Amino acid sequence: MPRQIRLIQLADVAHEQTPNEILLDTQLNTELHIISENNQTIIKLPYGNKFDIIDGMIIIKDKT
Repeated sequence: MPRQIRLIQLADVAHEQTPNEILLDTQLNTELHIISENNQTIIKLPYGNKFDIIDGMIIIKDKT
């Protein structure tokens, strides 16, 4: 069964002074700092979380 997912443009949620950058808090000790610059998207993990890429999905884990 299909599910509905909202598509949001980065500029729609960014601060006026930083239209190409957001900080997304997903859960305790997990933040995604998303930046769009020079025709590329950069995702930083400010808390130093580890991640795996499995079947095209990014799985973020606590760094411990």
